[in-house]
Amino acid sequence: MIRAAIVCVDDEWTILRSLGQQLKRNFGKDYDIELISSGEDALLLCAELVAEGKQIPLIISDQKMRGMEGDALLIQLHSLYPKTLKIMLTGQADADSVGNVVNAAALYRYIRKPWDETDLILTVTEALRRFQQEQQIAEQNASLKQINARLESSLALLLATLEATADGILVLDNEGNVVSFNQRFARIWHLSDQVLGDCPQQSLDSILDALFAPDVAYFQDLLTQIHTEAHNFFQLKNDRVIEYYLRPQYLNGQIVGRVWSFRDVTQAKQAEAIVKHQALHDPLTNLPNRILFNQKFAEALAQVTDASDGQRDLLAVMFLDLDRFKQINDTLGHAIGDGLLQQVVQRLSACLREIDLLARWGGDEFVLLLPHINSRNDASAVADRLIAALQPAFVLEGHSLHVTTSVGIAIYPDDGLDATTLLQKADTALYQAKKLGRNNCQYFSIAV
Repeated sequence: MIRAAIVCVDDEWTILRSLGQQLKRNFGKDYDIELISSGEDALLLCAELVAEGKQIPLIISDQKMRGMEGDALLIQLHSLYPKTLKIMLTGQADADSVGNVVNAAALYRYIRKPWDETDLILTVTEALRRFQQEQQIAEQNASLKQINARLESSLALLLATLEATADGILVLDNEGNVVSFNQRFARIWHLSDQVLGDCPQQSLDSILDALFAPDVAYFQDLLTQIHTEAHNFFQLKNDRVIEYYLRPQYLNGQIVGRVWSFRDVTQAKQAEAIVKHQALHDPLTNLPNRILFNQKFAEALAQVTDASDGQRDLLAVMFLDLDRFKQINDTLGHAIGDGLLQQVVQRLSACLREIDLLARWGGDEFVLLLPHINSRNDASAVADRLIAALQPAFVLEGHSLHVTTSVGIAIYPDDGLDATTLLQKADTALYQAKKLGRNNCQYFSIAV
């Protein structure tokens, strides 16, 4: 029997060897562990393994590598081997890179370096189990299609294979009566044996009780539609997320009922939300990053532009830069510098409205969006509060640190009508504030 292979890619041999040793100790009995030091060589190796008839259930790649980087490699591998699961190793996670891989649907998980061996092995074990389950489901589906072609009776096929599927299955007739279900369906919806034994029809009531009002009406409407095919998600009152499919059931060309399939995807959705959050937020301060800020900025400009009352609100964008932060960072170290940035963010955030948007632009530079202001005086008041908030000393690890901020401000529509122009002019105003001695704010119109 041909053994499947786990492919590991890292351009640092010490890390790659350590990864390989850990995987061989735990999985070497059942899998070949292949170690490759570049993305280009990994592509060649995978092609050779597939040509030899080997399965590749899992590829583990470093994010930052010379030549082809990990995100580009995983995206390309996903286009070639979509069923293979991919794990990315990251040092300081690059949100853009992680976001690229997530958007390409090419990432199963990512693991921070240095990793804990126990966490690594648990993650790999889960990935291999998932790959095996996907393979089993694919084989089951192929088998079901063959049976369906022979029997020409999808209803008989469904009844014979209800318990073989990983989904919860509910079969209704054209009048909405419960015909059959499997045990997975009962577990997903937490149905008691009494309900299932005495009156299976009550299972529909249990589903309705678990749904919010809008979904209750939608579910009831679907129960009356014989020809409808549907796929979506139900958000339950207990915060679980249930994915569902609805399809008509045919027998000899006639619709004889409907088949619902349900799957609990709560953990997958939570993991997806975490990865999405990480791709759009700065890992140190948890503030929005450039990607999310630009999205929100575009939305705010569209709302101002689309105002129909003829009296548009003003909108301000500010660049904030911490004065002489580099000196503190270089003198006392990055750990204290990072702690200082986190405390600065706390003070700045306390000065803002709920609708204001503060983002980390990079390093010690921040950008602030103030929608719905009435005048320049509103922006000036916020800038003054921000400057004043940083005046008291910061205390970190016994060090009393003093840091100030310079602020550059641009106003919509006076200084520009699009995000690029407004950001450029706010940056110009910040430069002017620095020239005028720091620890002050300047408008673009004043700066030029």
